[in-house]
Amino acid sequence: MPEVLHVQWARFRVAVVAAVALVILGTVLFLLTGGTMFKEKSTLYLYVPDATGIGVGSPVEVDGITVGKVSGVRLSGSRDPNRVVQVAISVERTVLQSIPAESFAQLSVGSPVGDKFVDITSHGSGVRRPNTEITFRAEPDIFKTLDLTGFEQQLRDIDKVITDIETGQGLVGQFVQGRQMYDDVRRRLGEAERDVRAAANTTTEVGKALYSDKLYQQVRAPILALDQNLAKLQSGQGAMGRLLRDNAQYEQARATLKDLRTSLDSLRAGPFFHSDEMYEGWNRTVASLIQTVDTVNANPMFATSEVYDNLNGFATEVEKTMRDFRQDPRKYLRLKVF
Repeated sequence: MPEVLHVQWARFRVAVVAAVALVILGTVLFLLTGGTMFKEKSTLYLYVPDATGIGVGSPVEVDGITVGKVSGVRLSGSRDPNRVVQVAISVERTVLQSIPAESFAQLSVGSPVGDKFVDITSHGSGVRRPNTEITFRAEPDIFKTLDLTGFEQQLRDIDKVITDIETGQGLVGQFVQGRQMYDDVRRRLGEAERDVRAAANTTTEVGKALYSDKLYQQVRAPILALDQNLAKLQSGQGAMGRLLRDNAQYEQARATLKDLRTSLDSLRAGPFFHSDEMYEGWNRTVASLIQTVDTVNANPMFATSEVYDNLNGFATEVEKTMRDFRQDPRKYLRLKVF
């Protein structure tokens, strides 16, 4: 009886260990597959002219996101040169909604020595069904279309530039290998530093402006004067301030303007501007004055120079007599005694 119990206990322990091992194995497989082991898969097909670089396990990306792997690569048996190889793609069924029916795929490569991967670009809005074909669109191979001759020439140019730098030729080479350009730059920086120090010296005009408040006071003085004048106006000082603060001068000026306006209205309403009689009288007076002036101008005394010459001669004789009198008064002062 004890042997039977011992055998049953051994069988139980083996069953428990086996169950635990299966759980551990399932967990490891779940972690290794990223949790997609038990998710429902769908297969899509891609026909390409050449499967170089593509194999089972190659990644499949949709708009840059990895969504599956290549599950099989085989010859399709088609005579179409663009459909020689059939590539089976395994993706989760939930990913089909991200691959519309109008989407297309390309075989892309990240580096010259790297393996290729299936790059699917989502396009359109049609519904993608399982076991359907994805349109293949050929991508130009940059390494096939690379101009090796031009690339080699560029490498030679780069090598020449590096050689010039190493031998100290050219501006860059002289700067890297020699000291002349370095010393020149250092000398110029020293001169600039001396100029800045000289400008910052308090004995110079620039230094005085930087370290003293002379310039500040020159700018501040007119601002203070303007502020004081405005304060005087606001407080009613001065003629302008009284005019702004006191209404008496304003009313007086207004009354003067009103009186002037009344006088102008009275003058405009007078007979001088509304009657021709006064105008005719003024016109006759002006005409008479003009006629009098013409009569005087027609007088022989103004028409000839005889009267002017006589008066001029008389004035000359009087001037001469007065000069002689001042020089010798006794000549004209003669007294006769009876």
